[in-house]
Amino acid sequence: QDLRSPEQVSQAVKSVVAAKQYGYEDLLGSLVAEACQLVMPLSPKAPSINMDHVRLAKLMGGNIHQTKVLKGMVIRRPPSSIVSRKENAKIAVFGTAIESAQTETKGTVKITSADELKNYNRSEEVLLEEQIKGIRESGVDVVISGGSISEMALHFIEKYDLLAVKVTSKFELRRLCRTVGATPLVRLGPCMPDEMGHCDLVETRELAGGRCVVFQQNDEESAVATIIIRSATTSQLDDLERALSDGVNTVKTLCEDPRMLAGGGACDIALANIIGEMGESTPGLEQYAIKKFAAALEIIPRILAENAGKDPTEVLSNLYAAHKKGGNTMGVDVETGNVADMKEASIFDTFAAKYQALRLASDVAITILRIDQLIMSKQAGGPKLPKQ
Repeated sequence: QDLRSPEQVSQAVKSVVAAKQYGYEDLLGSLVAEACQLVMPLSPKAPSINMDHVRLAKLMGGNIHQTKVLKGMVIRRPPSSIVSRKENAKIAVFGTAIESAQTETKGTVKITSADELKNYNRSEEVLLEEQIKGIRESGVDVVISGGSISEMALHFIEKYDLLAVKVTSKFELRRLCRTVGATPLVRLGPCMPDEMGHCDLVETRELAGGRCVVFQQNDEESAVATIIIRSATTSQLDDLERALSDGVNTVKTLCEDPRMLAGGGACDIALANIIGEMGESTPGLEQYAIKKFAAALEIIPRILAENAGKDPTEVLSNLYAAHKKGGNTMGVDVETGNVADMKEASIFDTFAAKYQALRLASDVAITILRIDQLIMSKQAGGPKLPKQ
């Protein structure tokens, strides 16, 4: 009913998260709700979620109860510079390394004295200092590199009071550009105002025993939230990431269509009842196809009953009996294996997901039935080629 209520959003994603992380659905559901509330536009704008604005960062160590939500985008490495905090920062993003320019072709420089060697090195330093000085004079506070940062470049970055961050992943660099509104540059030098990004706060924080850089935006149009996932094993980290990703996608679906259905197979049995009655009243051979379609909908509650260790036939008969008495929200409770009211248990499915699943399954079945003949590729006849 209210997508801006963390309690209601947490209940809505509970069954989706429990499908992958049973037992932690309350904890993970509240984290998904908190992260989505941070990036959702303020009223009176309609609720909406941009998937790029909810990031998932996996940090090895600790346990699942240490998983938390941070406002901003987290880069899981410390800054390259000593400067660790900038407010209302202008950001320049370079897709290349920040170092002395390399020649495109190989060449030989003949040096005959120590002064010539000293002047040769000095010319490189002067050129790099001019480039970094130009970046600073254009108003930049934070420099982000998609490659390495040389020691000489770091010296001049410190000299001109810049915060430097190295981001090796091109996908992460692309997301960061979208977050701060910057254009990635392929040349090292001063930036134009339209090429620079902006961030309300860039600072270094201690997370999971290490230092990370957090880019925090307060503007609702570019607000970003990061869920820091903690676990002791890689496999559980991956499972938690998938569960949280499903939860965020569910909230996005609810923003587009907030309708929900009773879960636990309640909706499927209700549809099977209606379609089965329709088949009974349909004359001719078509009634067999309609009845088979109704029987196919029993697969969801049947699998739930089997997973709960109960006799699926007995559970299905109890479900049909409960629905005949008017309990349209009665479904399978996997904890007990018995029939229970899914509305009271707060177990729901999104209408959009259920609708698309039924539509696509029907389209697949119809497409297969339209195939008249299967042509299998076989090796052509004739003599076999001699072995080499």
